[in-house]
Amino acid sequence: MEGKSHIWKLVTAVALYVVLFFGTIGLFYDRGFHALSPVYILNIGIDLFGMLAGIVLYICCQIDIQKADVDNRYYMYLLNVVFMGLFTDAMAWLVDGVPDLRGANVIDNTLYYMCSAFAACFFWHYVVHFMHSTRKLTKWFTYFVRIGLAVNQCAVLLNLVFGFYFTVDAQGVYHRCGMYSLSLIYAYLTMLFTLALALLERKRLHTFQLVAVIAYVVLPVAVGLVTVRIYGLSVSYGMNLIVMLLMYCLLNVTQGREKAVSDSELATAASIQESMLPNTFPAFPDREDFDIHATMTPAREVGGDFYDFFLTDEDHLVMVIADVSGKGVPAALFMTVSKLLINEAAISGKKPREILSAVNDRICGNNNMNMFVTVWIGILELSTGKVTAANAGHEDPVLCRYSGGCELYKTKHSMMVGVMEGVPFDEYTFRLEKGDKLFLYTDGVPEATDGDQNMFGVAKMIKTLEKTAGEDVRETLARVRQDVDEFVGEAEQFDDLTMLCVERL
Repeated sequence: MEGKSHIWKLVTAVALYVVLFFGTIGLFYDRGFHALSPVYILNIGIDLFGMLAGIVLYICCQIDIQKADVDNRYYMYLLNVVFMGLFTDAMAWLVDGVPDLRGANVIDNTLYYMCSAFAACFFWHYVVHFMHSTRKLTKWFTYFVRIGLAVNQCAVLLNLVFGFYFTVDAQGVYHRCGMYSLSLIYAYLTMLFTLALALLERKRLHTFQLVAVIAYVVLPVAVGLVTVRIYGLSVSYGMNLIVMLLMYCLLNVTQGREKAVSDSELATAASIQESMLPNTFPAFPDREDFDIHATMTPAREVGGDFYDFFLTDEDHLVMVIADVSGKGVPAALFMTVSKLLINEAAISGKKPREILSAVNDRICGNNNMNMFVTVWIGILELSTGKVTAANAGHEDPVLCRYSGGCELYKTKHSMMVGVMEGVPFDEYTFRLEKGDKLFLYTDGVPEATDGDQNMFGVAKMIKTLEKTAGEDVRETLARVRQDVDEFVGEAEQFDDLTMLCVERL
């Protein structure tokens, strides 16, 4: 649905651009070359060329947004305003000197004056956004830019009454007034602010990117200053569009390429993370006394959830499921450290509470980011079915009995791992009879949310598990995932979703 919406948005916008472009050509043809001076024809021609280039550039930008997920919104705002500037400039030349179109001349020139201020404002926001500038000076300049834009637009509208920037006489002829130069102050000051910011933050830009920003400021401003003295030459917006093409090539395409490299690195990180988790199933094909299966689906490229299982000897199976605070790369790094420490402590023969205590103290000793991890760890004695477990703030497991029914096995939770050094961890035991299944999960399962912000919930999860009686562990996890997916629908996955199921055979 989102893809179709984007296509319709693109088609609608391009259709509007094309209508304005051919509408300008139609009026140009209607006026005729004989009725326009060579200077007028030159200006209109430049505007038409710029509009055509703007249409192509708009389509390219929309493709970038859809395919590369490049954040171009301020660039798109700027492009839209520059296109409208080209259109209003062309129309101003076409309606000038036509008495019947005097009203259109006034409205068109008013829009033209408004566009220059909006273009400067959006250029400022685009550069700030592109460079991720966090300076206090940037914040204060942004306030000035926004307040200044409002003042500027009010002044342009007041011109309709007082005529201090321009007037259009009864014959439909445009005339500059004595205060015309003041109409340029906001745009030029904002452009200079943008240039100053780019120079201050030049370390955030490649040399060619800085050159593109400087060119967008210097070239149109220089042309604009010339036209202040020489009326009849109006190529500022055409110059803007040319520099925007340069900016697109040097800034946006580069940004997309850098994002592609970042995506590739994240994909590599995700592959490394996946390889750290047991993912070959059946995990123990030579064992007939138990079966185990697990899955992990991160909300982002990499996640903070993890699971683990391994035999410490022929009769003891360690099972771990955990959820690190936070998301993304930091959580994934913390997850890696936590998993390795738990594995190291478990192999040494410690009990679950001793494992959590040892891991907690080591993490707390160097946890500058104040992250923590919820952990459920259990050791299954395969010969008897006895499970010795400890729960450090994690979700309660679900027991599905061979005799029928599933229930949440609730116990008192200990503190999460990584919060405070030296805290004790409680331990408890229960028994898995032959045919019983133990289901472990992270909060991404019960807290999976649909488009109306309704959660899947523990009750619905247990009902789903009750439907899996007679199914093996792989089918059990597949059934839960299917029900979660059907419940969530097209809503975005906000949390990692991890499950582990073991069955004593």
